[in-house]
Amino acid sequence: MLPELELVAPPGERTSYSQAGYNLAGRIIEKVTGQTFEGAIASLVLEPLGLSHSFYARDDIMTRRFAVGHNRDEDGVLSVARSWRRSRGDNPGGGLASSVSDQLRWARFHLGTGRAESGEHVLPAEAVHQMQEPTAKLMSSSLGQAVGVSWFLRDIDGVRTIGHGGSANGQFADLLIVPERSFAVVALCNAGPDGIPFNQEIIRWALDTYLGIADRDPEPLPYDEMLAHQVCGHYENEAMTLTIDTDRRGLRLEVRLKPEVRAAAGNEAPPDYPPFDFGLLPGDKFEYVVTSGALKGQRGFFTRDDSGTAIGVDLAGRVFSKVSAADRPCLA
Repeated sequence: MLPELELVAPPGERTSYSQAGYNLAGRIIEKVTGQTFEGAIASLVLEPLGLSHSFYARDDIMTRRFAVGHNRDEDGVLSVARSWRRSRGDNPGGGLASSVSDQLRWARFHLGTGRAESGEHVLPAEAVHQMQEPTAKLMSSSLGQAVGVSWFLRDIDGVRTIGHGGSANGQFADLLIVPERSFAVVALCNAGPDGIPFNQEIIRWALDTYLGIADRDPEPLPYDEMLAHQVCGHYENEAMTLTIDTDRRGLRLEVRLKPEVRAAAGNEAPPDYPPFDFGLLPGDKFEYVVTSGALKGQRGFFTRDDSGTAIGVDLAGRVFSKVSAADRPCLA
């Protein structure tokens, strides 16, 4: 499979988050253990740690209390998000249905020495700690400064945190752990498009209230038409398009699923988000921060050529390459 895939960049040059990478890891687990992925995770992780409210199979989920996702339409009306689950092949990257209590129990395990609450030895202590060490750096990302083994590593107000969030159709989750304070917070939301900023505010409130840690968005620069001209254009990756334009007062970006991706998903794909406002940040790294909408607070950066013109942009840890200049780079 690998020789047929186009690389985002040469190995070791940059990071780009990929759920497909987790799905591939899940297949490797099947080959190594001789079990299904779900069976291996149940026997190696869920059962030893007492995570009794975490499941992959619909039959296990639907016989218990569970929350379905919702999406808000243009009239502001919330409707149930369909489909609720995708294919089994996506289970390693995002197929687990879990509870707040189980997620906190999972966090407690990662604050410990590799033992379950029962005393069972599940992982060597050094392996747990190694998961929290940097394996690759992240640049100008709200996800953090580095990636560990599945964890995003982020310094907030001078304090190291580890965490991971995710989203599905109308479902949003975020788990943040502060190892040096033996603290963890989980936020779950089942309504879009405001699930990500909602979870973010909950976590920021918890950090400030219980630990005195302040997590604030950076202030963008005033609008600069010359800089706007350098970043405006159309970008894309394998699944989405990203368009940046300006009304000469501020910058705006719009992310959409590619038509062929949406067509393949039929009515099961979540709706595209309304456009976001964003601003460039001080410094020479060509960083930016989203200032409104469902991705408010997300940070990223532009890759530039020798002339200073943007040729790529990172959003939510994913790389988009520029395919053309904007049709109207400076809207009237």
